[in-house]
Amino acid sequence: MPTTARPPVPTSAPRWAWLPPIGSKRYYAMLAVLGIFILGPLGGVTASYMNFSIGFFVGGQVLAGILGSSVTLGYGPEGKHGANYMQTAAASVAGMAGMGVLLQAMVWMGLPQPPAWQLMLFLGAIGMFGAGVGMLYTPILVDRLQLTFPSGLAVANILRAMTDPVLLKRSIGRLGLGTARGVGGGVGAAKLAVLGAIELSTSTFGAGLLVGARIGLAALVAALTGHLLIPYFVSIGWLHAGDPFRKITFLIGLGLIMGAAIYDIGGILIEAARRLRALRAPAQPAPGRREPADPPRVGDAAGVLGARSSGDDEAWKQTHTGRLIAWVLFWGGLVVWVGASVLNQPVVFMLLAVALVLVFAMVNGISLGISDSNPISAAFVTAVVLMAALGLKDPGVGLMAGGILLVAVSVAGDMQQDRSTGWRLGTPRTIQFRFQVMGLLVGAIVSVGFARLFMTAYPVLSLDQTVMSADQQPGQWVSAMTYKFV
Repeated sequence: MPTTARPPVPTSAPRWAWLPPIGSKRYYAMLAVLGIFILGPLGGVTASYMNFSIGFFVGGQVLAGILGSSVTLGYGPEGKHGANYMQTAAASVAGMAGMGVLLQAMVWMGLPQPPAWQLMLFLGAIGMFGAGVGMLYTPILVDRLQLTFPSGLAVANILRAMTDPVLLKRSIGRLGLGTARGVGGGVGAAKLAVLGAIELSTSTFGAGLLVGARIGLAALVAALTGHLLIPYFVSIGWLHAGDPFRKITFLIGLGLIMGAAIYDIGGILIEAARRLRALRAPAQPAPGRREPADPPRVGDAAGVLGARSSGDDEAWKQTHTGRLIAWVLFWGGLVVWVGASVLNQPVVFMLLAVALVLVFAMVNGISLGISDSNPISAAFVTAVVLMAALGLKDPGVGLMAGGILLVAVSVAGDMQQDRSTGWRLGTPRTIQFRFQVMGLLVGAIVSVGFARLFMTAYPVLSLDQTVMSADQQPGQWVSAMTYKFV
């Protein structure tokens, strides 16, 4: 595990007397409680709902950063580090909660449900392994390659801006207004016939506002194209009459994702190699140009590029590589042991999945750093296809082994993105790592809890949509990620 770095020294006393001093035990306890037990579950239930209803979810970094800043505002500019710790922990809880779709996939496939504690242990071990791998690759992706990590940049700028009381008040007000409209739309869809007839979903509408036209327009075109091609698919025998078009278009979509991922990742690796060569070459600063001595501010050109002038000996970024390697080996071994001894999965495929994480955590981390996209579905599908080529016949084994890729690569990407935020703010990495670890522990518990809560409250989530006809498909619970896995 990394060595302890010195926390930032406060430049002024807290504005509010009830706040504990920065760096004290009460300070870290307050941040942990708020991030893990309040903001984390709030983001977790949102992530679970989005994954069950739509099929994807967005991280809770921005939400946790804004709400957490309402507390750390009392520390002034130094409060950005505390808000960063909270959003790191909360996002870890939320990210793990979104992985509950693996339990839904087990139900759809008719697999026996292991006891809850076994699933929590398995998910927790995978999360710890992914966190270690992500931290191990951080000096390469964040420090050396200096990848942008657009979401990490956005969160860093938000945390800086939220030290301004006026901006914080405005942000919380808009967040509250959006929440009220979402609740109102949900109630209206249940009570008003006109809204119920169009199957209004404020969560889908809100997700569209987040992802924008780049994804929303593509989804609309794909849906219309799939609907229009149903007669053709039926005529060539790819679909039976009454089948939903996504029963075949999801395979086409996976092929498109795989092909695009191969092309994009190839280009990304070439770009990464160019950056690495450029970093090795001696720098030639322009005449009269002077490098900034401080971290970039919001709105600065340096801030847009994510640059930070710093030496390699800065205490806040120091970690112990040997301990990180030991961490990765221990948790990787525990993942294999739990999968083989507790869940009765073949050792060879557990080992293969763990080994593939080491590859995809780097490749997907580069993709996330450049394009803000973590193609975890491509990692999952590639792993399952490779295992099938090696003789895998049991779909349950494929799901469990692919789940290792899904969770670990997702956690590793979050780790690298959060470290990019900390890199821009100068937040001590060791402390941020520990907050993420605490969030993953709680996230492993709530992921199983939320999954079973949703499937109990909404029994339709337990029905295998892959065998349903088009008129039987539940409109409000698409569960696209689960459909793809199964």
